[in-house]
Amino acid sequence: MEKKTVGYTENVTQKCLEDLQQINNMHITSPLVLDYCGREQCDPGHKFGPYVRENYVLHIVLRGKGSLQARETTYHISAGQVFAIYPDEETVYQADEQEPWEYLWIGFHGFDAERIVHHIGFSRDSLVVSIVNMYTVSGGIEKIFSARQPTIVDEMKRASYLYAVIALLLEGSQSRIDDKDPEYPDKVYVKMAVDIIMSSYAEKLKISEIANTIGISRGYLTSLFKREMNMSPQSFLMNFRMEKAAQLLKDTSEPVRSVGISVGYTDSLSFSKTFKQKFHMSPSAYRELQLELVEVKEEYIRQYPL
Repeated sequence: MEKKTVGYTENVTQKCLEDLQQINNMHITSPLVLDYCGREQCDPGHKFGPYVRENYVLHIVLRGKGSLQARETTYHISAGQVFAIYPDEETVYQADEQEPWEYLWIGFHGFDAERIVHHIGFSRDSLVVSIVNMYTVSGGIEKIFSARQPTIVDEMKRASYLYAVIALLLEGSQSRIDDKDPEYPDKVYVKMAVDIIMSSYAEKLKISEIANTIGISRGYLTSLFKREMNMSPQSFLMNFRMEKAAQLLKDTSEPVRSVGISVGYTDSLSFSKTFKQKFHMSPSAYRELQLELVEVKEEYIRQYPL
């Protein structure tokens, strides 16, 4: 089976850590997950696109100028500004011919990503904000580059640095949305349900019983989940179980049937079928999959162009 890779590229004009999606593909139930980040001094007139992303990407312009085209709108962008690219939106961006930009980028996904991007001040119809702490944000992203090994230590560092960078963007944005959230009580219900699922996923859980435990109807809980997490509570439960199963397959030598029981599936056939629906391979094949870091100092052919 072909090994999946993580790429790190560094040369005179570019630094890039990418293909983290291949490690993070099982984090659908996570609030925020890093996919890639980079830094580049673009050539005059350098153009990228048209292209459609699967995740959120923020570009922080350090110096120079350029333009972004999205939804039949052209944005003219300069140093000290950040532009956002949303999932499933076609965009084209290009460096200025006279003063080509140098920028950092950071790509991420997760069920909380849209809310966070909104609070920084972006919307699909307003893709540029100005920040007052550009170099502090830059330093935060540089820390991510230093944590590029596929180890649990560096994985935790990347996650913490990602949250630190997002906090800096929220703090420095001149378009930040008010932190007060009128929907906070509903978020508490979702969090309570998530806590129950995370602590009891190995048991025979029913969504109606979870709803009763926190004092609301199953229908209301389902509507809250779909609004806050873009999935039903049943989907969240299934995804969480499969992520736990993937972790056990990777970190232990337990038989596949035992792994299934550990995550709430007494029927091994049902477990294998559900696992394959999520990861597009059997539990046994997943166990064989190895990840390795590929260090490339001059050229790296990217599967996910930036």
